[in-house]
Amino acid sequence: MLRHTLAPNQFLDDYVLNCEICSLAKISQNAYKFWKGVICANYTDSRTVFLYKKSIPQKYQNLINLCSNLSGFVISSAFCSFTGLSHSHLTKSNNSNLYKKLEIKQIGKFKFVNLKKLYDDMDLPYSTRIYIEKCKYFSPTPLEKRIKLTASLCLGYY
Repeated sequence: MLRHTLAPNQFLDDYVLNCEICSLAKISQNAYKFWKGVICANYTDSRTVFLYKKSIPQKYQNLINLCSNLSGFVISSAFCSFTGLSHSHLTKSNNSNLYKKLEIKQIGKFKFVNLKKLYDDMDLPYSTRIYIEKCKYFSPTPLEKRIKLTASLCLGYY
């Protein structure tokens, strides 16, 4: 078994959620540890396991299409770590205006944010480093590049 640590801005295009495929296969969530040649990954400080689609044994390949499509998504904790955003903005009941602008997907107890869509919506290359904070904390425009997301939040980038 080979284990990777994903960067907080790395999309899950080639991965499936381990607990989802194991649920479909009706096997233990630890089964992947005994599969030959499997590649698993997780984000820093996250116990959530993702399996590289092409490394899943042939016996379970047919279940990949039944799993949720994670293309463009990152787990919410990685999104918050990458952007510096508080988790409270990703909760619908908090009535954050940013929540309405982000594509958020819930799979069981796991929450994902479509980071690729955010980049596309802001017309930024995927390699751009971004951060989100209150607009009042930004330096004047020529010194710091920013895009207004809500009345009080801006996305800075470099």
